[in-house]
Amino acid sequence: MFTRSQWIVACFALVSLFSLSIGPARAAATRTWMSSDGKALQGDLLEATEKEVKIRRAGDFKIFKLPLERLSSDDQKFVMGIVREQWRDVGLQTGPYAEKITGKFEKVTSKQGLNYQLYGNPKWEGKKRYPILIWLHGSGQSGSDNEAQMGGATRVFTTEENQQERPCFMIAPQCPSADMGWNNEVANNLMALIADLMDRLPIDETRIYLTGSSMGGFGTFNLAAKYPNVFAAAVPLCGGGDPKTAESLKPVPMWIFHGDKDDMVPVERSRVIFKTIQDAGGEKAKYSELAGEGHGITGVVYAKPELHTWIFEQKRKPTAGTP
Repeated sequence: MFTRSQWIVACFALVSLFSLSIGPARAAATRTWMSSDGKALQGDLLEATEKEVKIRRAGDFKIFKLPLERLSSDDQKFVMGIVREQWRDVGLQTGPYAEKITGKFEKVTSKQGLNYQLYGNPKWEGKKRYPILIWLHGSGQSGSDNEAQMGGATRVFTTEENQQERPCFMIAPQCPSADMGWNNEVANNLMALIADLMDRLPIDETRIYLTGSSMGGFGTFNLAAKYPNVFAAAVPLCGGGDPKTAESLKPVPMWIFHGDKDDMVPVERSRVIFKTIQDAGGEKAKYSELAGEGHGITGVVYAKPELHTWIFEQKRKPTAGTP
């Protein structure tokens, strides 16, 4: 049996594998379809939904409607990849998140009960794919009001100027309790939310960016270590990571920030994990120690134009099978 975390990882793998579009050329291509009981059918896919397909048989051009469950597992995955891209193409206008895409942050609660705010622009072109930035707040903003987390990166990356130059979706989840942190069930719920957003909105799956400060900095290290094949870049501020995760972290482009006068989270926490990643052979991590700065460095760090440029230059290599 899969654990919850393994299932989320599997979902992300399928997301990457079946990023397809159903243009006329693909729709007309003849394919060998296999039924769930092993029977083969040569034909062209005419229509597809999450419940059924319409196939035109090669040779006599007879058209069949088949429930999706009648197809083989591989064919079901193929069809759902196409359906998913159709959902994403129209996700800004229709679908479960459309009414929350307004050009400003909107409050939402995920299927798993995680409160968050979502930013997107309804004027974007639906068939393009846009990056997404995830902001993880510190311990003091935990709770259930779905408002306290709206600081840090949320104020900078969604300015009109930045969005014109680097348009992106953004989510700001709220951790229910500082005692939980960005770990275990909270982390799993966040990853499930990201996967669901990618199914329904035109998000570029190779450009998922993660950043956070203090407790959110620790959360950034934690999630990047658990899901190194998901995040294209991670930017932890005044946090720290487990040195034992250095091997997992080394392939992730990471820019670590910490103030050398931090009296809440010792600067040594960032120094140690950075060195451990380097010692493991990691070449994609960089570290900036801010002289004279204490714990509250979000205003200084997120104002850096070079950070914005660096983040949006990062792009994860597509998984095999992705166009």
